[in-house]
Amino acid sequence: MVIWTVNIDRKKSRGQGRKISRKKAVSNVRLSEMVEACKNLGIKCIPEVKKYPKFWWEETGRIIVPKNRSKSQVMIGIAEEISSLRERKDKKKKQ
Repeated sequence: MVIWTVNIDRKKSRGQGRKISRKKAVSNVRLSEMVEACKNLGIKCIPEVKKYPKFWWEETGRIIVPKNRSKSQVMIGIAEEISSLRERKDKKKKQ
């Protein structure tokens, strides 16, 4: 299954491609963060630097993951892991 960075971006609307609720989504998602989150969650993924059709001028990207759970569960898990990764990085910067 294909998951675009736009699918979990808090700043995008549902009409623009966001698939999960704003509460669970993350702002300014980068492809590298999605790949790191997948590694931490034990999900095999194939990253691709592509342009989301509705935002053809933005360099975003997508990952391809195996379909072993529902797409929304996987997206929520990745978004939560990205949030925790950002928190850990912020703590390291403060120390």
